[in-house]
Amino acid sequence: MKSMLSALFLFFITVAQSQTLVSMSHDGLLRNFIYYKPSTWESSQTLPLLIVLHGLTQTATGIMEITDFNTIAEENNFIVCYPSGINNAWNANMNVSVSSTDDKGFIEKIVAYFQLNFNTDSQKQYLCGFSNGGFMSHKMACESEECFAAIATVSGNMSDTVYANCNPKYLTSILHMHGTTDAVVPYLGSITTGVSVSQTMDKWQQFLGCDPNPSSIDLPNPNLLDLSTVSRETYANCNNSSLELIKIANGGHQWPGISTFVGGVGNINMDIYSPQVIWDFLNGKSCPNAGLNDFNLGSISVFPNPFNSEITIEMNKEIASIELKDLNGKTHFFTTQKLGKIETDFLNSGIYFLEVKTSENQLIIKKLIKH
Repeated sequence: MKSMLSALFLFFITVAQSQTLVSMSHDGLLRNFIYYKPSTWESSQTLPLLIVLHGLTQTATGIMEITDFNTIAEENNFIVCYPSGINNAWNANMNVSVSSTDDKGFIEKIVAYFQLNFNTDSQKQYLCGFSNGGFMSHKMACESEECFAAIATVSGNMSDTVYANCNPKYLTSILHMHGTTDAVVPYLGSITTGVSVSQTMDKWQQFLGCDPNPSSIDLPNPNLLDLSTVSRETYANCNNSSLELIKIANGGHQWPGISTFVGGVGNINMDIYSPQVIWDFLNGKSCPNAGLNDFNLGSISVFPNPFNSEITIEMNKEIASIELKDLNGKTHFFTTQKLGKIETDFLNSGIYFLEVKTSENQLIIKKLIKH
C-alpha cells in the first residue's frame, strides 16, 4: 500500500490550514484540485465528499473564494474539493465546443483518491457546479459509473448531446437553480447552450419516476432592491430521490446571495444564500447501491470487486485492448488478447481502473479495489 500511496500524486502542498493543493496525472495531463477538510477530521471518520466545479473561464481558487463552501464544510463536517478544468473549462459536450479533455474520468479519479486516502463515504458523494460546471454536473449524473447521491447546479443545464444520450445508472437527486433572465445560459434554451430548463426538469422527472407536476411555493422576498424573487418547485413521489427547481424570477447568470462582480452577468438575487441552500439539499442524500459491486455493461462483466489474487473478465465482444492502471495513470497490465482471467498477486492494495477498448472503439472503464 505504501508504494501505491507514494505514487498517487506528483505535487502536494498545504496552502492554508486544512486546505491543500494536489496535482495528479490523468490521460497524459497534469491535473489539479484543491480540497478542504474540517479541522476536526480524523482518519477513523467516514465523511461525505462535495466536488464543486467552476464556470467557464473561472478557476478552482476563484469558486472556492466566491462560494466559501469551506466554512460550510467546517460547520457540517464534510470534505469539499475544487478541481481545475483544463484551460478553465469542462468537457460537458457543450453545443459550442469548449474542451475535449477526459473530465469525466478525472472527476471519477478524484472520487477514488478521496475514497483511498480519506476513507470518504462512497454513499454520500455530491457534485455542484456553476454554468459550465453545472453542465458537467448533469453530464456526470447521466453518464458516470460512480454514484453521486445528489447534484446541485447554478446557471448550468444539459447540452443537447447530454440530453439526448442521458442514461443514468443511479437515482441521483437533482437541485437545479436558474434565473429566468440568464443571458448566458437562457432559461428557455438556445442553439448555443442546448435544451430549456423545463426540458431538463422533465428529463429528470421521468428518470426518477416523480409525479409530473411539481408543487410551487414563493420564498420570502426580504431584499426588494435586487429586483428578483424566488420560488421553489418540488416534485413529489420520486423513487428514493428528490427533484427540485429553484426558479429566480428576473435573476441573471449569478450565484444567488453572493454579491460579486467576478464571473456573473445580470441581477443577483439576495433573498437566499445559494451555497447553504445547496448543502441543505445535498446533506443526508445517500446512494443505496453505491457499493463497489460487480458490474455488467453491455456484454462485458468483471468480477469479483473488490478482488485479491485475480479478476475474471467475461465478454462476447471483440476487443482491441485490455489495460489495468493505477490512480496515477501507470499501466500495470496490458494485452490485445481476449482473456478470461488476470492474475493480480503482483499488485499492491489500492484502487485501480480496468480499461477495455472494443473493436468498435468503445472504451469501458471500471474502478476496482485490490484488498
